[in-house]
Amino acid sequence: SSYPIWEDFSSKATKLHSQLRTTVLAAVAFLDAFQKVADMATNTRGATRDIGSALTRMCMRHRSIESKLRHFTNALMESLITPLQERIEDWKKTANTLDKEHAREYKRARHEIKKKSSDTLKLQKKARKGNIEVLGKGDLQPQLDHALQDVNDMYLLLEETEKQAVRRALIEERGRFCTFIALLQPVVTGEIHLLGEVTHLQAIIDDLMVLSDEPHKLPAASEQVIKDLKGSDYSWSYQTPPSSPSSSGSRKSSMCSLPQTAGGGQRLVSASSQDSGCSSHETIYSKPPSPMPSDITSQKSSSSASSEASETCQSVSECSSPTS
Repeated sequence: SSYPIWEDFSSKATKLHSQLRTTVLAAVAFLDAFQKVADMATNTRGATRDIGSALTRMCMRHRSIESKLRHFTNALMESLITPLQERIEDWKKTANTLDKEHAREYKRARHEIKKKSSDTLKLQKKARKGNIEVLGKGDLQPQLDHALQDVNDMYLLLEETEKQAVRRALIEERGRFCTFIALLQPVVTGEIHLLGEVTHLQAIIDDLMVLSDEPHKLPAASEQVIKDLKGSDYSWSYQTPPSSPSSSGSRKSSMCSLPQTAGGGQRLVSASSQDSGCSSHETIYSKPPSPMPSDITSQKSSSSASSEASETCQSVSECSSPTS
């Protein structure tokens, strides 16, 4: 009746081994990512390197834990599960052998006792008959006593045989548990080593807590880095953003507005010209006041000035046009 229990234990241990293997693979990937974080902190300038160094020590301790976990997982399969499965088959054969030997010895002893008891009963009948026929003569009595003694001896031998059979069964059962403990010992030893590695993490995490106690305050090492940068030969350059694209349009608009200052009673500029590049679509006119008799001469000069201004504006527009 013990075999189903042993086989159930072996099955559950196999499932545990499978899960631990998956855990080992996940731990390796986790520690690789952890190492990158530690390296990033170590490669910084200033006092953050201390944090990086502590993180590296933390990562190394975890790698040691991962190594111990791997040994524990391997021991679970190689030292416990596989040998136990082999032992279960041997135990079944041994139990069958013990059972057959016990059945054969018991059957032989019972057969001899039964035969001797039958002979003893015959002697008892003869002795009883002889006592009736010949009073006072007990010729068969010693023979009968000897036969009874043989039967008692055979019963004692059978009892001793049964004791030996039970003793062998108990030794076999105890031996199975002793074998199980011997197979379990390397697994538990690996587990103890694994848990022993965890105790080293306390000192490292205490150091990390001290180093990260004031995240908003730069330590002296970081301040020294700033001073070193300030006094070094580093050259600082600033890139000015490009000028606005609308500046050329504004320049063109200001040029197109120049002829307005020439003043006069004529049409000066048509701002809707594509060549001029001006942004306004309105035509500019000037309405002078009525001329006085004394201003006739000034009107002539004004007219000639207006004509020159028109030519000037036209030349300016051509120069400032996009196609020039």
